Amino acid sequence: MQQGNFGRYGLLAVYVVLLLLLGTVLDSTSIILITVPLFLPMVAPFEVDLVWFGIITVIAVEIGLLTPPLGIAAYVIKSTINDDKITLFDIFAGAFPFAVIMLLMVILIIAVPEIVLALI
Repeated sequence: MQQGNFGRYGLLAVYVVLLLLLGTVLDSTSIILITVPLFLPMVAPFEVDLVWFGIITVIAVEIGLLTPPLGIAAYVIKSTINDDKITLFDIFAGAFPFAVIMLLMVILIIAVPEIVLALI
Protein backbone atom coordinates (compact mmCIF):
# COMPACT_ATOMS: atom_id res chain seq x y z
CA MET A 1 0.00 0.00 0.00
CA GLN A 2 1.37 3.39 -0.94
CA GLN A 3 0.83 6.62 0.95
CA GLY A 4 1.12 9.41 -1.61
CA ASN A 5 4.29 8.84 -3.63
CA PHE A 6 6.17 7.37 -0.68
CA GLY A 7 6.17 3.78 0.39
CA ARG A 8 6.68 2.63 3.94
CA TYR A 9 10.45 3.05 3.78
CA GLY A 10 10.32 6.41 2.03
CA LEU A 11 7.99 7.79 4.67
CA LEU A 12 10.17 6.44 7.48
CA ALA A 13 13.27 7.92 5.83
CA VAL A 14 11.63 11.35 5.72
CA TYR A 15 10.54 10.89 9.35
CA VAL A 16 14.02 9.97 10.58
CA VAL A 17 15.66 12.84 8.68
CA LEU A 18 13.11 15.26 10.14
CA LEU A 19 13.79 13.95 13.66
CA LEU A 20 17.54 14.35 13.13
CA LEU A 21 17.13 17.92 11.91
CA LEU A 22 14.78 18.89 14.72
CA GLY A 23 17.12 17.27 17.24
CA THR A 24 19.76 19.83 16.41
CA VAL A 25 17.58 22.72 17.60
CA LEU A 26 14.89 21.37 19.98
CA ASP A 27 14.70 19.19 23.07
CA SER A 28 13.46 15.61 22.86
CA THR A 29 10.04 16.15 24.44
CA SER A 30 9.16 18.94 22.03
CA ILE A 31 10.28 16.91 19.02
CA ILE A 32 8.19 13.92 20.03
CA LEU A 33 5.13 16.04 20.81
CA ILE A 34 5.38 17.75 17.42
CA THR A 35 6.22 14.87 15.09
CA VAL A 36 4.47 11.77 16.42
CA PRO A 37 0.90 13.16 16.12
CA LEU A 38 1.71 14.29 12.57
CA PHE A 39 3.34 11.07 11.35
CA LEU A 40 1.36 8.42 13.21
CA PRO A 41 -1.73 8.79 10.98
CA MET A 42 0.54 8.58 7.94
CA VAL A 43 2.19 5.31 9.00
CA ALA A 44 -1.06 3.74 10.27
CA PRO A 45 -2.11 2.45 6.80
CA PHE A 46 1.14 0.47 6.70
CA GLU A 47 0.06 -1.36 9.89
CA VAL A 48 3.33 -0.71 11.69
CA ASP A 49 3.81 -1.85 15.26
CA LEU A 50 3.61 1.13 17.63
CA VAL A 51 6.42 -0.17 19.85
CA TRP A 52 8.68 -0.43 16.81
CA PHE A 53 7.69 3.07 15.69
CA GLY A 54 8.37 4.42 19.20
CA ILE A 55 11.83 2.84 19.35
CA ILE A 56 12.73 4.34 15.98
CA THR A 57 11.47 7.71 17.21
CA VAL A 58 13.45 7.70 20.46
CA ILE A 59 16.72 6.57 18.88
CA ALA A 60 16.47 9.10 16.03
CA VAL A 61 15.67 11.93 18.45
CA GLU A 62 18.66 11.01 20.61
CA ILE A 63 20.94 11.05 17.56
CA GLY A 64 19.70 14.55 16.82
CA LEU A 65 20.54 15.62 20.36
CA LEU A 66 24.17 14.61 19.76
CA THR A 67 24.68 16.49 16.49
CA PRO A 68 25.77 20.09 15.94
CA PRO A 69 25.00 23.01 15.76
CA LEU A 70 23.03 22.90 19.00
CA GLY A 71 23.39 19.29 20.13
CA ILE A 72 21.84 19.85 23.53
CA ALA A 73 23.38 16.67 24.97
CA ALA A 74 26.90 17.88 24.11
CA TYR A 75 26.27 21.22 25.80
CA VAL A 76 25.03 19.45 28.92
CA ILE A 77 28.20 17.37 29.01
CA LYS A 78 30.37 20.48 28.52
CA SER A 79 28.64 22.29 31.37
CA THR A 80 29.27 19.41 33.77
CA ILE A 81 32.99 19.09 32.98
CA ASN A 82 35.27 21.26 35.11
CA ASP A 83 38.25 20.85 32.74
CA ASP A 84 38.79 23.86 30.44
CA LYS A 85 41.13 21.83 28.20
CA ILE A 86 38.16 19.85 26.85
CA THR A 87 36.42 21.89 24.19
CA LEU A 88 32.95 21.56 22.77
CA PHE A 89 34.55 20.33 19.54
CA ASP A 90 36.18 17.49 21.50
CA ILE A 91 32.80 16.47 22.87
CA PHE A 92 31.15 16.53 19.44
CA ALA A 93 34.10 14.58 17.99
CA GLY A 94 33.83 12.00 20.76
CA ALA A 95 30.08 11.62 20.26
CA PHE A 96 30.34 11.27 16.48
CA PRO A 97 31.14 7.51 16.37
CA PHE A 98 28.24 6.80 18.69
CA ALA A 99 25.86 8.85 16.55
CA VAL A 100 26.96 6.94 13.45
CA ILE A 101 26.45 3.58 15.17
CA MET A 102 23.01 4.68 16.39
CA LEU A 103 22.09 5.77 12.85
CA LEU A 104 23.16 2.39 11.50
CA MET A 105 21.02 0.74 14.17
CA VAL A 106 17.99 2.83 13.15
CA ILE A 107 18.49 1.73 9.55
CA LEU A 108 18.81 -1.89 10.66
CA ILE A 109 15.72 -1.67 12.87
CA ILE A 110 13.71 -0.18 10.00
CA ALA A 111 14.91 -2.91 7.63
CA VAL A 112 14.41 -5.77 10.11
CA PRO A 113 11.64 -4.90 12.61
CA GLU A 114 11.88 -8.36 14.21
CA ILE A 115 15.03 -7.19 15.99
CA VAL A 116 12.97 -5.12 18.42
CA LEU A 117 9.72 -7.06 18.18
CA ALA A 118 11.09 -10.53 18.94
CA LEU A 119 10.38 -10.32 22.67
CA ILE A 120 6.84 -8.96 22.35
